[in-house]
Amino acid sequence: MLVALLALVLAAQLGTIRPRQFSGELIRSLPEVSGWKRQEIPIAGSSAALASAQGILNFSQAAQVFYTRGGAQILVYVAYWEPGKVSVVDAGSHNPDSCWVNNGCVRTDRRYAVAGRVGERELLPYEYGQYLVPQNGKQNVAFWHLVNGEPNRYEDQRAGWRDGLVGRLERLPLIWKDIRTYGLNQKNEQMFIRISSGQRMEELMADPANAGLWEALAPLGVFADRKWK
Repeated sequence: MLVALLALVLAAQLGTIRPRQFSGELIRSLPEVSGWKRQEIPIAGSSAALASAQGILNFSQAAQVFYTRGGAQILVYVAYWEPGKVSVVDAGSHNPDSCWVNNGCVRTDRRYAVAGRVGERELLPYEYGQYLVPQNGKQNVAFWHLVNGEPNRYEDQRAGWRDGLVGRLERLPLIWKDIRTYGLNQKNEQMFIRISSGQRMEELMADPANAGLWEALAPLGVFADRKWK
């Protein structure tokens, strides 16, 4: 059994890794948008905190930009992992259901694989959650965890996965799901896109005045008719 387990681990580590498809820079994928004020927000408040965050998340790139237009306020956070960097379950655990809930937020609503459109363009199915954030009130969140450009499914995502060995044991059902979906080598190319706002996501998508902002996010791969690049 031990030999079989070691063979499985080696197969997972040495299995075929798909070539990298995303060749852009995340910060350039969150550009200036006509009619919107753009402000870059540091991922962490200091260089030491950033190093700590990057050590935990192990991302290849990350960027965060705050867009405002009149009363509309939208925060866009994106992280990218090149092939061979992290497993699907590890990257997928860094979403509001885990990170936000484990840091004092309360999840009040959750919907999975939500269909959405911006104008005539269809979005890839997104994950939706509503969270009460200390000192920031109610936040509506849409997020995508893209694996090789396609959305990872989260039907079994609970709130507040724990860290360490206990959390890994709790996430074992997700690991088996990921192995069935992506094969033994779990360190695929991945992107995490999170959009949060005090407004409802349906309102943000339906308002024609926001079309330019959504179009600016197209290179990240959130639309069904355009893959990331």
